[in-house]
Amino acid sequence: MGFDVSVNLSGTSGVNALGRRPRRSWLVLVFILSLVAPGAGHFLRGSLRRGFAWALALTGLGLAFIFAIPISFLTIAIFAVAGPLAILACALDTLWLSDAMPPWKILLVSWAALLVAGWLVQEPLKSYSRTHYARAFTISSGSMEPALSKDDYVLTNNSAYRAGGPQRGDIVVFKYPLDEQREFIKRVVGIPGDHIEIRAGQVIINGSPLDEPYVRRGNSGAANVGQPEHCGYAYGCDLTVVPADAYFVMGDNRDNSQDSRHWGFVRRDKIVGRAFAIYWSWDGERRWPRLERVGKSLEAGDHG
Repeated sequence: MGFDVSVNLSGTSGVNALGRRPRRSWLVLVFILSLVAPGAGHFLRGSLRRGFAWALALTGLGLAFIFAIPISFLTIAIFAVAGPLAILACALDTLWLSDAMPPWKILLVSWAALLVAGWLVQEPLKSYSRTHYARAFTISSGSMEPALSKDDYVLTNNSAYRAGGPQRGDIVVFKYPLDEQREFIKRVVGIPGDHIEIRAGQVIINGSPLDEPYVRRGNSGAANVGQPEHCGYAYGCDLTVVPADAYFVMGDNRDNSQDSRHWGFVRRDKIVGRAFAIYWSWDGERRWPRLERVGKSLEAGDHG
Protein backbone atom coordinates (compact mmCIF):
# COMPACT_ATOMS: atom_id res chain seq x y z
CA MET A 1 0.00 0.00 0.00
CA GLY A 2 1.47 3.35 -1.01
CA PHE A 3 0.53 6.98 -1.06
CA ASP A 4 -1.67 8.15 -3.94
CA VAL A 5 0.19 11.11 -5.38
CA SER A 6 -1.47 11.38 -8.77
CA VAL A 7 -1.52 14.72 -10.53
CA ASN A 8 -4.63 16.73 -9.72
CA LEU A 9 -6.68 17.12 -12.91
CA SER A 10 -9.88 18.40 -11.40
CA GLY A 11 -8.44 21.46 -9.67
CA THR A 12 -10.34 20.60 -6.49
CA SER A 13 -8.42 21.72 -3.41
CA GLY A 14 -7.41 19.07 -0.94
CA VAL A 15 -8.17 16.00 -3.12
CA ASN A 16 -6.11 13.94 -5.54
CA ALA A 17 -6.82 13.03 -9.14
CA LEU A 18 -9.06 10.14 -8.12
CA GLY A 19 -11.24 12.38 -6.01
CA ARG A 20 -10.01 10.95 -2.73
CA ARG A 21 -8.60 13.06 0.04
CA PRO A 22 -4.95 12.39 0.99
CA ARG A 23 -4.41 9.98 3.84
CA ARG A 24 -3.99 11.50 7.28
CA SER A 25 -0.54 9.94 7.66
CA TRP A 26 0.53 11.63 4.42
CA LEU A 27 -0.67 15.03 5.64
CA VAL A 28 1.07 14.53 8.99
CA LEU A 29 4.33 13.75 7.16
CA VAL A 30 3.98 16.86 5.00
CA PHE A 31 3.13 18.99 8.04
CA ILE A 32 6.13 17.80 10.07
CA LEU A 33 8.44 18.21 7.08
CA SER A 34 7.30 21.83 6.75
CA LEU A 35 8.05 22.51 10.42
CA VAL A 36 11.58 21.13 10.04
CA ALA A 37 12.34 22.75 6.67
CA PRO A 38 9.75 25.36 5.65
CA GLY A 39 8.91 24.91 1.99
CA ALA A 40 9.85 21.22 1.79
CA GLY A 41 6.29 20.09 2.55
CA HIS A 42 4.97 22.24 -0.30
CA PHE A 43 7.40 20.51 -2.66
CA LEU A 44 6.05 17.12 -1.62
CA ARG A 45 2.55 18.25 -2.54
CA GLY A 46 3.67 19.68 -5.87
CA SER A 47 3.67 23.42 -5.06
CA LEU A 48 7.29 24.27 -5.85
CA ARG A 49 6.82 28.01 -6.33
CA ARG A 50 4.73 28.32 -3.19
CA GLY A 51 7.34 26.39 -1.21
CA PHE A 52 10.17 28.62 -2.39
CA ALA A 53 8.03 31.70 -1.66
CA TRP A 54 7.51 30.57 1.95
CA ALA A 55 11.21 29.79 2.38
CA LEU A 56 12.22 33.22 1.05
CA ALA A 57 9.60 35.01 3.15
CA LEU A 58 10.72 33.35 6.39
CA THR A 59 14.37 33.99 5.57
CA GLY A 60 13.53 37.64 4.91
CA LEU A 61 11.77 37.82 8.27
CA GLY A 62 14.90 36.56 10.02
CA LEU A 63 17.16 38.99 8.13
CA ALA A 64 14.88 41.93 8.94
CA PHE A 65 14.87 40.97 12.61
CA ILE A 66 18.67 40.85 12.82
CA PHE A 67 19.65 43.76 10.60
CA ALA A 68 16.74 46.21 10.58
CA ILE A 69 14.93 46.04 13.93
CA PRO A 70 16.53 47.65 17.01
CA ILE A 71 17.46 45.23 19.77
CA SER A 72 15.22 45.35 22.82
CA PHE A 73 13.45 42.98 25.18
CA LEU A 74 10.15 43.75 23.44
CA THR A 75 11.38 43.07 19.89
CA ILE A 76 13.03 39.80 20.93
CA ALA A 77 9.85 38.74 22.75
CA ILE A 78 7.76 39.57 19.67
CA PHE A 79 10.07 37.61 17.38
CA ALA A 80 10.12 34.66 19.79
CA VAL A 81 6.36 34.44 19.26
CA ALA A 82 6.09 35.60 15.64
CA GLY A 83 8.85 33.32 14.31
CA PRO A 84 7.30 30.01 15.40
CA LEU A 85 3.83 31.23 14.40
CA ALA A 86 5.10 32.02 10.90
CA ILE A 87 6.61 28.53 10.58
CA LEU A 88 3.36 27.03 11.87
CA ALA A 89 1.41 29.03 9.27
CA CYS A 90 3.72 27.65 6.57
CA ALA A 91 3.06 24.09 7.73
CA LEU A 92 -0.71 24.63 7.95
CA ASP A 93 -0.71 26.05 4.43
CA THR A 94 0.34 22.65 3.07
CA LEU A 95 -2.86 21.03 4.37
CA TRP A 96 -5.03 22.97 1.92
CA LEU A 97 -3.08 22.06 -1.20
CA SER A 98 -3.91 19.46 -3.84
CA ASP A 99 -1.53 16.56 -4.43
CA ALA A 100 0.29 17.07 -7.71
CA MET A 101 3.72 15.67 -7.03
CA PRO A 102 6.33 16.59 -9.64
CA PRO A 103 8.73 13.97 -11.03
CA TRP A 104 11.11 12.63 -8.39
CA LYS A 105 14.15 14.16 -10.08
CA ILE A 106 12.63 17.64 -9.92
CA LEU A 107 11.52 17.01 -6.33
CA LEU A 108 14.99 15.91 -5.23
CA VAL A 109 16.67 18.84 -6.98
CA SER A 110 14.20 21.24 -5.33
CA TRP A 111 14.81 19.73 -1.90
CA ALA A 112 18.57 19.88 -2.43
CA ALA A 113 18.36 23.52 -3.51
CA LEU A 114 16.24 24.38 -0.46
CA LEU A 115 18.54 22.60 1.99
CA VAL A 116 21.76 23.98 0.49
CA ALA A 117 20.38 27.51 0.33
CA GLY A 118 19.11 27.16 3.90
CA TRP A 119 22.51 25.97 5.09
CA LEU A 120 24.34 28.74 3.23
CA VAL A 121 22.08 31.42 4.75
CA GLN A 122 21.07 30.06 8.14
CA GLU A 123 24.43 28.85 9.47
CA PRO A 124 26.25 32.18 8.89
CA LEU A 125 23.13 33.96 10.14
CA LYS A 126 23.11 31.96 13.38
CA SER A 127 26.82 32.54 13.88
CA TYR A 128 26.46 36.25 13.19
CA SER A 129 23.48 36.63 15.53
CA ARG A 130 25.32 34.91 18.38
CA THR A 131 28.41 37.07 17.89
CA HIS A 132 27.00 40.43 16.82
CA TYR A 133 23.31 40.52 17.70
CA ALA A 134 22.11 39.16 21.02
CA ARG A 135 22.96 36.34 23.40
CA ALA A 136 21.54 34.86 26.56
CA PHE A 137 23.54 34.39 29.74
CA THR A 138 22.82 32.81 33.10
CA ILE A 139 24.00 34.54 36.28
CA SER A 140 25.89 32.00 38.38
CA SER A 141 26.86 34.10 41.42
CA GLY A 142 25.70 36.99 43.58
CA SER A 143 28.56 39.35 42.66
CA MET A 144 26.18 41.74 40.86
CA GLU A 145 23.43 41.87 43.48
CA PRO A 146 21.04 43.59 43.78
CA ALA A 147 20.90 44.40 40.04
CA LEU A 148 21.42 40.74 39.12
CA SER A 149 20.65 37.76 41.31
CA LYS A 150 21.89 34.22 41.01
CA ASP A 151 19.88 32.31 38.38
CA ASP A 152 18.76 35.42 36.57
CA TYR A 153 18.78 34.93 32.80
CA VAL A 154 19.89 38.02 30.91
CA LEU A 155 20.07 39.20 27.31
CA THR A 156 23.06 41.06 25.91
CA ASN A 157 23.22 43.45 22.98
CA ASN A 158 26.37 42.37 21.16
CA SER A 159 26.20 45.23 18.65
CA ALA A 160 25.93 47.95 21.30
CA TYR A 161 29.52 49.12 20.89
CA ARG A 162 29.92 49.24 17.13
CA ALA A 163 29.93 53.04 17.04
CA GLY A 164 31.38 53.80 20.49
CA GLY A 165 32.81 52.21 23.58
CA PRO A 166 31.13 51.25 26.85
CA GLN A 167 30.04 54.04 29.14
CA ARG A 168 30.40 54.29 32.88
CA GLY A 169 27.51 52.42 34.50
CA ASP A 170 27.03 49.89 31.68
CA ILE A 171 26.72 46.24 32.71
CA VAL A 172 28.93 44.25 30.34
CA VAL A 173 29.74 40.63 29.62
CA PHE A 174 33.41 40.00 28.85
CA LYS A 175 36.01 37.28 28.60
CA TYR A 176 37.71 36.79 31.96
CA PRO A 177 41.29 38.07 31.51
CA LEU A 178 42.82 35.16 33.46
CA ASP A 179 40.85 32.49 31.59
CA GLU A 180 39.19 33.55 28.34
CA GLN A 181 37.18 30.34 28.20
CA ARG A 182 35.04 31.87 30.95
CA GLU A 183 32.81 34.93 30.69
CA PHE A 184 32.09 37.37 33.52
CA ILE A 185 29.50 40.09 33.95
CA LYS A 186 30.33 43.32 35.83
CA ARG A 187 29.62 47.04 35.76
CA VAL A 188 31.90 49.53 34.04
CA VAL A 189 33.31 51.95 36.62
CA GLY A 190 36.32 53.44 34.83
CA ILE A 191 36.68 54.24 31.11
CA PRO A 192 39.88 54.95 29.12
CA GLY A 193 41.83 57.87 30.57
CA ASP A 194 40.04 57.90 33.93
CA HIS A 195 42.09 58.41 37.08
CA ILE A 196 40.60 56.00 39.58
CA GLU A 197 41.24 55.45 43.27
CA ILE A 198 39.39 53.51 45.96
CA ARG A 199 39.40 55.13 49.39
CA ALA A 200 37.74 53.29 52.25
CA GLY A 201 35.19 51.70 49.98
CA GLN A 202 34.45 54.89 48.00
CA VAL A 203 35.36 54.98 44.30
CA ILE A 204 37.02 58.27 43.33
CA ILE A 205 36.98 59.10 39.61
CA ASN A 206 39.09 62.01 38.39
CA GLY A 207 39.14 63.47 41.88
CA SER A 208 35.39 63.23 42.58
CA PRO A 209 33.40 60.54 44.46
CA LEU A 210 31.42 58.35 42.08
CA ASP A 211 27.68 58.24 42.76
CA GLU A 212 26.76 54.54 42.82
CA PRO A 213 23.14 53.98 43.89
CA TYR A 214 23.31 50.40 42.59
CA VAL A 215 26.05 49.25 44.99
CA ARG A 216 25.46 46.74 47.77
CA ARG A 217 27.91 47.06 50.63
CA GLY A 218 28.42 44.73 53.57
CA ASN A 219 27.76 46.01 57.06
CA SER A 220 31.42 46.78 57.61
CA GLY A 221 31.76 48.46 54.22
CA ALA A 222 28.71 50.67 54.75
CA ALA A 223 29.94 51.76 58.15
CA ASN A 224 33.46 52.52 57.00
CA VAL A 225 32.86 54.42 53.75
CA GLY A 226 35.01 57.51 53.93
CA GLN A 227 36.96 56.25 56.97
CA PRO A 228 40.70 55.46 56.74
CA GLU A 229 41.37 51.73 56.31
CA HIS A 230 43.97 49.39 54.89
CA CYS A 231 43.53 48.76 51.17
CA GLY A 232 44.54 45.29 50.07
CA TYR A 233 43.52 45.37 46.40
CA ALA A 234 46.05 44.87 43.62
CA TYR A 235 44.52 47.76 41.62
CA GLY A 236 42.87 50.97 42.77
CA CYS A 237 44.46 51.46 46.18
CA ASP A 238 46.79 54.03 44.67
CA LEU A 239 45.84 56.45 41.92
CA THR A 240 45.41 54.31 38.80
CA VAL A 241 45.03 55.48 35.21
CA VAL A 242 42.78 53.36 32.99
CA PRO A 243 44.73 52.58 29.77
CA ALA A 244 43.46 53.32 26.28
CA ASP A 245 40.99 50.73 24.98
CA ALA A 246 40.58 49.24 28.46
CA TYR A 247 38.01 49.43 31.26
CA PHE A 248 37.89 49.11 35.02
CA VAL A 249 34.93 46.94 36.05
CA MET A 250 33.47 46.07 39.43
CA GLY A 251 30.65 43.99 40.84
CA ASP A 252 27.77 45.80 42.52
CA ASN A 253 28.07 43.46 45.50
CA ARG A 254 31.41 44.97 46.45
CA ASP A 255 32.27 42.65 49.35
CA ASN A 256 31.65 39.53 47.22
CA SER A 257 33.10 40.27 43.79
CA GLN A 258 36.30 39.30 42.01
CA ASP A 259 36.82 42.17 39.59
CA SER A 260 39.30 44.76 38.30
CA ARG A 261 40.44 45.47 41.84
CA HIS A 262 41.96 41.97 41.88
CA TRP A 263 43.04 41.19 38.31
CA GLY A 264 43.18 44.48 36.44
CA PHE A 265 41.60 45.93 33.33
CA VAL A 266 39.33 44.51 30.62
CA ARG A 267 40.35 45.26 27.04
CA ARG A 268 37.63 46.54 24.76
CA ASP A 269 38.09 43.71 22.26
CA LYS A 270 37.29 41.21 25.03
CA ILE A 271 33.90 42.74 25.78
CA VAL A 272 31.14 40.51 24.38
CA GLY A 273 28.19 42.87 24.78
CA ARG A 274 26.05 45.03 27.05
CA ALA A 275 23.42 43.39 29.23
CA PHE A 276 20.08 45.12 28.73
CA ALA A 277 17.29 42.99 30.23
CA ILE A 278 16.39 40.03 32.41
CA TYR A 279 14.20 37.64 30.42
CA TRP A 280 13.76 34.96 33.11
CA SER A 281 14.59 34.45 36.78
CA TRP A 282 14.50 31.38 38.98
CA ASP A 283 14.61 31.13 42.76
CA GLY A 284 16.62 27.97 43.42
CA GLU A 285 15.79 27.84 47.12
CA ARG A 286 12.03 28.19 46.71
CA ARG A 287 12.07 26.37 43.34
CA TRP A 288 9.80 29.00 41.89
CA PRO A 289 10.13 31.64 39.16
CA ARG A 290 10.74 35.25 40.22
CA LEU A 291 8.25 36.76 37.80
CA GLU A 292 8.67 40.24 39.25
CA ARG A 293 12.20 40.30 37.80
CA VAL A 294 11.23 39.23 34.27
CA GLY A 295 11.57 42.11 31.82
CA LYS A 296 13.64 44.23 34.21
CA SER A 297 15.82 46.75 32.36
CA LEU A 298 19.57 46.72 32.98
CA GLU A 299 20.36 49.85 31.03
CA ALA A 300 22.52 52.49 32.73
CA GLY A 301 20.29 54.72 34.85
CA ASP A 302 17.74 51.98 35.55
CA HIS A 303 18.55 50.91 39.09
CA GLY A 304 15.09 50.11 40.38
